Amino acid sequence: MRYLKQLSLFLLLGFLVGCTTPNLPQSGNEGATSALYERSFESNVPNVALLKLFFTQMPKGGDLHHHYSGSIYAETYLEWVKNKHWFIDTCTYKIVKNKGNDACKSVSVDELIANDTLYRKLLTLWSDKDFSNHSHDQLPPDSNFFNTFGYFSPISDQYMDVGLNLIKERALSENVSYIESMLARVGINSSDFFNTDEVKMFNNELRNATTQQEVNALLERINTVYERNQTFSTKVQNFVTELERRHQGIDTENFTMRYQTYAVRTLDPLQVYTDLLSGYKAALSSPLVVGVNIVAPENNTVAINDYTLHMRMFNYLMSKYPHVLHSLHAGELTIGMVEPKELLFHITQAQNIAKAERIGHGVDLPYEKNSIVLLQNLKTNNVAIEINLTSNEFILGVAGKDHPYSIYAAYGVPLVISTDDSGVSRNNLSHEYVLLASRYHPSYQTIKTYVYNSISYSFLTPKEKDALKKQLDQKFLTFEKEMSELAKILKF
Repeated sequence: MRYLKQLSLFLLLGFLVGCTTPNLPQSGNEGATSALYERSFESNVPNVALLKLFFTQMPKGGDLHHHYSGSIYAETYLEWVKNKHWFIDTCTYKIVKNKGNDACKSVSVDELIANDTLYRKLLTLWSDKDFSNHSHDQLPPDSNFFNTFGYFSPISDQYMDVGLNLIKERALSENVSYIESMLARVGINSSDFFNTDEVKMFNNELRNATTQQEVNALLERINTVYERNQTFSTKVQNFVTELERRHQGIDTENFTMRYQTYAVRTLDPLQVYTDLLSGYKAALSSPLVVGVNIVAPENNTVAINDYTLHMRMFNYLMSKYPHVLHSLHAGELTIGMVEPKELLFHITQAQNIAKAERIGHGVDLPYEKNSIVLLQNLKTNNVAIEINLTSNEFILGVAGKDHPYSIYAAYGVPLVISTDDSGVSRNNLSHEYVLLASRYHPSYQTIKTYVYNSISYSFLTPKEKDALKKQLDQKFLTFEKEMSELAKILKF
């Protein structure tokens, strides 16, 4: 009987697409702002220009699913390549540090830009620009997206203090007051602490472990090596010290930035655990590091085969360091991308095994084996879903009513709206809200809820959250006054 009730509730969700919270009575400037927003939907086609104006001006709180290197535009990376006096290989479009005498000519940045054909080609490889605008030889969209990082990775960490300030300026220009960025790995190599045979042994044993207890025992053995070696702690502290240097001047009265470290899920298990452990240690060492994550394509063969193992690593670390928070990329998959069996459990394990405080993407929800129970658990445990509409459409081909946003919203799972990789996707947080509104038409009150969620579900301290929410209160008063005045002028 309980199952039938759950099934009935799930079927009811089909009638709730676009309906999130009831439209509550609004008055004064808030009511006028809501009415102006609704004007965008008076015709069959949403007035996207009005939505763009509206959301550019609207306070947006925080961006919680944000990759640092993927948020810098290709044009900025080229400026940094030029500053370094490095070159671009015209066959591979990769960065090279020396001119060289290879068959493929290496050109300076100025020479590249002077040749429009080369320049436009580079932009299509270093970002998603023009991917669908014309016919040309190209990789599948997910490969095109994730390959971009390989092009600009040699330069991405060279001017990180400059990059952080650029991101800050961009955020302030569109009324974003907080960014929680996935900045970098701590950068410790397992091969510096284990010989080749030991690396091979631990990788094999970790992959052959079939229970949480077996994984825990292996991780304890690995921990013993790292705890006995002062070099490990020194490297973690060096990372924290460098981060604190780069962060200087970022936080102001109107803007705050914090960071996540991460592991790369396509690497061997020992290296993945090394990255996670060092990330947890960094979070314990600095208030600037507020969480740990795991990144890279979820459909990669290694990532698929090691997925449950990675979740068990998080489970172990959570038991050791319960005060360190973590958000996980999970369910960034769809039908046809992987075997059907891989769509049955990724979000579920991120929630049940790894105990993630937030889930990034969560797109494969409709395919999860126990999706009704999963929805209830996410809601009960207050686990927020980071919605990334642009990247989900480009990487997965999932948009509109194919996207599970409406299910999450109707069920009452907390949601936040994020950019993912705004430099690669060439978008911003305002654009993500435009997509949200034009596709699903949530109420203005619901949108405000998402904005406040971006602070409530951040990994900031309670005191920091309270301060940012008070700022949001004042910003919305100003915004709604401006929109109320605009509504009187606009006659359409």
